[in-house]
Amino acid sequence: MTWSPPPRPFFKINVDGVVDKVTGRTGVGVIVRDELGRVEAAICRNLGAPFGAIEIESKAINARLLFAQDIGIRDIMVESDCLIMIQALNGTSAPPSVVSTVIQGIMDLSKGFHRVEFSHVKRQGNRLAHVLAKHVFGNVDFIAWIEETSCFLEQALVHDVTF
Repeated sequence: MTWSPPPRPFFKINVDGVVDKVTGRTGVGVIVRDELGRVEAAICRNLGAPFGAIEIESKAINARLLFAQDIGIRDIMVESDCLIMIQALNGTSAPPSVVSTVIQGIMDLSKGFHRVEFSHVKRQGNRLAHVLAKHVFGNVDFIAWIEETSCFLEQALVHDVTF
């Protein structure tokens, strides 16, 4: 399954967090796309601390809601391949205690949007966010692209969209 576009007027935000098991470094990748699959913004960031997978995903979602507010997006669909986080955000299961405070922060942030939906996607549908998250292991601490993409991102996009 590849990435699928959101319905208009939504923007889809895919997030992923990764842990380098050798070095302990952690990174997050985020990509914001419109209903045509166009990249509106993308971010990769080194978190600089050894977090567990669920903590990385929660921090990625929280920070990206802030980013979406900053760039003026008001109707968003957030996709993650972390089923535990999505279930907690949708209220279908209790959040793990290690991220309960972050989950509450995400829910509070969500009130500032017109519409927010959280959905689970399999890893194949979240591939580009994963590629971005791993990009920080190449000695990058933070990169943001707004209304532009890098060469490596363009190449990854070619195989990522299904209509």
